Amino acid sequence: MDIAKQKRSLTKWNQKIHIYLGLYLLFFIWLFGLSGLLLNHHWEFANFWEDRKEIKYHKTIQISRGMEQYTLVHEIKNKLNLDGSVINPIFSNDSIFLNFIIAKPGTRYDVQANLNDGKIMVKETKFNTWGIIRALHTTRNPTLKERSERYQTVIASIWSISLDIISVGLIIICLGGWYIYLQVPRKRFYLGLISITSGFVVCICFLFFSF
Repeated sequence: MDIAKQKRSLTKWNQKIHIYLGLYLLFFIWLFGLSGLLLNHHWEFANFWEDRKEIKYHKTIQISRGMEQYTLVHEIKNKLNLDGSVINPIFSNDSIFLNFIIAKPGTRYDVQANLNDGKIMVKETKFNTWGIIRALHTTRNPTLKERSERYQTVIASIWSISLDIISVGLIIICLGGWYIYLQVPRKRFYLGLISITSGFVVCICFLFFSF
């Protein structure tokens, strides 16, 4: 295969990847673009914190003795029929209380469990649609410890994997766009060079001089 034919083949495959990967990621990019704007601005119509709904309630359950922290957390979570990923479980200094958060987009449960008598205090906070979109943007991967203790739900794990796929996909699209840019005529080449240089300079300024 000669060089010209290889170049045509590479260009053809790059265009296909650029188009179909871009179509696959289209709604994800819109979602993260919208949620990014919500994080960067405090528009009144997208208010979610002041519009939250909070309720507190108490329950009493039987809690097993002598179990490891993550086992206790899951036992309490299952007996309370709460759904979501577990965040920041902490024992009190006297090991009587176990505090943790269960969160999923739109809902958060702050749980305080008395391990001696099984009394549980739950504060349930519900957010509107804008709060759900914001939560999707800020959902993070669990730490190695959290992963080993199975604190993250299957749905949350799938979402975290999707974030990785989106990130890699955007990198591929950018590289594909760079290759396409290198094929443009000289006049448009210089316009592209001005654009990419300007973006690079602004990015460097933010990275090294703004924080």
